[in-house]
Amino acid sequence: MTSPLSVDMAGDGPDLVLLHGGAGSRDELDALRAALAPGRRVIAPDQRAHGRSPDLGELSYPIMAADTAALLDELGVREADLVGFSDGGIVALLTARDRPDLVGRVVAIGANVSWAPPAPAIYTAAYHARLGTITSAELTMPDVRRDLPGAADDWPGIVEKYRALWLAEPGISLDDLGAIHAQVLYVVGDRDTRVEHTVAMYRATPGAELAVVPGSGHGVPDERPDELATIVRRFLG
Repeated sequence: MTSPLSVDMAGDGPDLVLLHGGAGSRDELDALRAALAPGRRVIAPDQRAHGRSPDLGELSYPIMAADTAALLDELGVREADLVGFSDGGIVALLTARDRPDLVGRVVAIGANVSWAPPAPAIYTAAYHARLGTITSAELTMPDVRRDLPGAADDWPGIVEKYRALWLAEPGISLDDLGAIHAQVLYVVGDRDTRVEHTVAMYRATPGAELAVVPGSGHGVPDERPDELATIVRRFLG
């Protein structure tokens, strides 16, 4: 494989692509993977500058979507089901918009599009300001990254890239969702700041479905793994 991304693949059957959240790795979706894996080939990459994958330079949501599309092209994937959490949900939606041939269905968990009006804001002004002060001392480097050459020295620069990523617009808007032809399920915790934002995304996407998970914040895969698996399995059939 020539893709620079670290990828784990296992199983046989229709393709299921798992896309992790920001600053995370594919490991964070292990519980969901175990529930969804039977009867499928599961493709779980670590995005550039995440998990076990190298820092490849510029970091943005469209670039990660392009990396994902290139990986799927290399594997000969078509009409795969994409399940993405948080930043991974944004990557999944971008991939569905830009490369509809690769995507069958999308599950976007705790994702967002541009927070500029008319989309409801996802951050308070205080939280947005707080994002701008995150340091490498606060954001611990994942253990799975420690074996990469120069990992410790590179970590502060990678955290700078994460911070810039989260403060930037994601490269997809509410209007863009109207052009997505894949079936889309939006999942959000009822205590997530993204609830109203997710409802707007649901309404902007033709034929979309919406699931609000009670008693959960942004971390639905960790906080409500069994409920999430049941919801996603039903959607994916």
